[in-house]
Amino acid sequence: MKQPKIDFKKLLNGYTKGWVAISPNHKKVVYHGRTLKSVMSKSKKCKDKLFYFPSGEKFSNFVG
Repeated sequence: MKQPKIDFKKLLNGYTKGWVAISPNHKKVVYHGRTLKSVMSKSKKCKDKLFYFPSGEKFSNFVG
């Protein structure tokens, strides 16, 4: 089964600093904040599985 491609450049457009929580279907940013801790506290009430990702202008040094 082929995995669908996720366009992070399009998804994270407008989020230049901090962290984001991405929806389970990888279609939208649900929460964003300056730190991972702040995003996680905002998303505590959400029952869906979220994916946390750093947002930035460049990801050349990112190791995931």
